Order: sequence, then C-alpha cells, then structure tokens
Amino acid sequence: RRPQRGGVASPEEVDALVADLSASSARKTPACARFREWRDEAVVQLDSLVIGGGMAGTAAAMELARLSPPGSRMMLLESRTVANDAASSFGESRMFRRMYSDEYFSKMQATALDMWRELEEASGEELLSTNGLLFYGETDTGETVEGSVPGAREVMENLGIEHEYFVGEELDKRWPNLVSGSSDEGVFEHAAGSVNSSAACAAMAARAQASGVELVQGERVTDMWKDADGADGVLVATSNGRLLRAKSVVLCAGAWTNDLLKPLGVQLDLEVHNMHWGHFEVEDGADIPQWFCFRKEKNDSPDDDPAKLDGGLYYGFPRHHEGSTVVKVGVDWCPDTSKFRTKSMAEFCYEPDEHVVSCIESFLAENWTGIGKLSDMQCSPYTMTKDQYFILDRLEKVPEVTVFTGGNGRAFKFAPLIGKLLAELATGVPKEQLSYDVAPFAAGRQAAGMTDVEEVCA
Repeated sequence: RRPQRGGVASPEEVDALVADLSASSARKTPACARFREWRDEAVVQLDSLVIGGGMAGTAAAMELARLSPPGSRMMLLESRTVANDAASSFGESRMFRRMYSDEYFSKMQATALDMWRELEEASGEELLSTNGLLFYGETDTGETVEGSVPGAREVMENLGIEHEYFVGEELDKRWPNLVSGSSDEGVFEHAAGSVNSSAACAAMAARAQASGVELVQGERVTDMWKDADGADGVLVATSNGRLLRAKSVVLCAGAWTNDLLKPLGVQLDLEVHNMHWGHFEVEDGADIPQWFCFRKEKNDSPDDDPAKLDGGLYYGFPRHHEGSTVVKVGVDWCPDTSKFRTKSMAEFCYEPDEHVVSCIESFLAENWTGIGKLSDMQCSPYTMTKDQYFILDRLEKVPEVTVFTGGNGRAFKFAPLIGKLLAELATGVPKEQLSYDVAPFAAGRQAAGMTDVEEVCA
C-alpha cells in the first residue's frame, strides 16, 4: 500500500495499514535492507504493458508483438472482458469511410483500410462489410464532429474518391424508403461500409496472444506510479493483489484515462458524453442503406431547456446479416447538461433517456419508412476532446507511458493504424519516422488541456 502524501492518517487508514503489516508478517515479508531485494523478486517484470482491451488496446498489443524484440514479455490487461458492453468498442458495427471534410482523416482511413485487409487475411475472418455510405441532409449545418455534406463532397472530389451526388427528389428515387427534405442533398461513397467491432477486437487480441502477449481479463489497475528512487519503468498495482513493473505502458483506457493518470500527476481535458444507440424492427423488403443524416440543432421546449436539445445528427446501418429483422440506429449528439456530459465514468448513466429516445423515434417516423418499433436501446461513453482530435502521444512528464484517448466517437475505423502508431511510440520510434503524422494528436496541444496535478494514490 502506498502511503498518502502529507496529512494525518485516519483511524480507518491506520487499521488498513495494520492489516497490511499483519498480512506481510504472516507471509514473512523481509524488512529493512532485504525488502528491496524481496520486492524485486515478487514483482512481475514486463517489457510492455497495455492497459485496456478495447479497439486501441487490442490493436496496440497486436502491433507491439510485431515490433518488440524476440523474448519480450508483454501483457494486455483488461478490467472486464475484451470489448465489453460498459465501454466504447462493444457491438457489431462501426462505420469506415473516406468521406470526411478533412483530407487528413480521409488519407488516414486509406492507410488503415490496407491494415484492416491484412488483419482479415491473417485472422481468416470477415471483419469488414462494404455496403456503401450515404451522407445526406441539410447543407448549411456547418462542420460537425462528422463533417458536413458539402465538405465531404469537396474532399471526395479533391482526392478522386468514387462517389455519387444527389439533390432533392433524386435521393428518394434512389432509396425509396427515405423521406428526405426537398432541399436535402447527399453524397454516396461506394467503398465505405462497417466493421464488426467486437469481432475485430477479439481478432486483434487473438493475434496478440498468438504472438506472445499475455491476455489478462477481469483484473483492473488500482494504482500506478514511478519509483521515488528513479528506477526504470512504471509500477502498477492490480485488483488481484499483483504488482507489475513495466518498462513501457500503453494506456488505452478510454473514458477511464484520467482516473489512471491521476496517480502519475497528469490530467487531460476530457469529457465523457452519453451516446444513445439501439435496434429497431425493419420490414421485409425495406431497402435501408448505411446512412448519416445532418440536421441543424433545434430545441422546441418552451423554456429552451438544454436537456431537451435535438442535436440533429443521426445515423443508421443496414441489416447486419441476411435474415436479420432489426437495424441499428443512433445519434451523434447529447444534450449539454451534467447528466449527459461528465468528467469521469463515476457519474455516467447507462439508463436511456426518454427525451433522446423520443427524438430518435420521431426522426425515424419522419425520415424513413420500413423502420418500425424500438427493439432495444443502449448508452455508450464517448471520450471527447475540445477540438475533436484524438490524443495519441507519449507523456512528456512520464515518457514510459504512451496514451490513446479522446476517440470522439470516430476512432474505431482507424484501429489497426492507431495500434501501430502506439506501438511505434512505445518502442522509441522517432515521431518523424512514424507510419502516419500524429502531430494533430499531441498531448501537449492547447485543446488537450494537459495539466500537472498532485500525485495521489488511486
């Protein structure tokens, strides 16, 4: 147990310390000069430790296994299970697309897609479904977290990406189940599609294991710190009573990132957003594409209650497989209140909100035919940064730690590339030699809001 810095121990803390000492005595723990030798023998020594079994963590573990020297001891530590339903990587579908308003992300997707295909071939699994993607809606929304219809069209044209453009009634003629506005426009990317997210994480974790990474599930980090004497590596205590020492830590804890960074004296300016998605019954014969709709925000409540916001960004997927009776639909917005936007997962609410569910149901009733009753609704955490760019960097204060967080709901499509970049940084590859330019993802940029805080026990 690490002693707290400063202050007077409470009676409860004294009791806990006495219990620790009693247990230590029962185990005949060496004291004084022999303690360091005993501790070093008891500690699990690792070359690389990846914390978090979502898309970034499983991808990083897979790539670390490729880049690390033979004989390296590596561990992927997940507090629950890989791609569990409490975090952000769970489910059957995440969009992949080059249809961005920012050429940087469009080119990044092209690189990641090559790596996705390599993973499919190596794993023998079909992880990607190419079914096209329709961006449609109002053209005066401005740039959103997912871009805009005009911005996407411009990038597609500039990069020579195959697409079609539709105006007004042309949309409804192409997709008879769509009821679009007369002024709506749309751009369709033929080569876009979806990734089976849970299956992809499982495949990357399996590749990592096959290459020598130890996968540990159901064991969480309880504390993490640097030795005061400047010894190499980072010490990590776990809920199973183990003590790990890792020369390099790759932290991919998503919405729990700041909880784990606090003992190291680092915090990032992150918000956790509550995002709704669910499944709706679909009629036989209904032609529902993969789609994303852009509408301007509105608030029809008499007092302009922020909790009653309709953020205007909706998305949907086709049937996941032949014979499926439901389609997935969700929102890419949440009201700007403390119920929906928190600083940590301690305040996160997994219970769907009636207003948001009502907005989804009303949107579908007005915009799509062939989609029926709600089957289920879930809430997932999105970890957001101020500028909606990821954080992917080594920490200047603790260079043994490389962090990925702030996925902003759009990171999954880049998973293999994100994993490779994390592995390259963790193994000392200079930034100018990385597989993709990560300058926009710097932890030290103003929008990331990195601050030093007092190091305390987790």
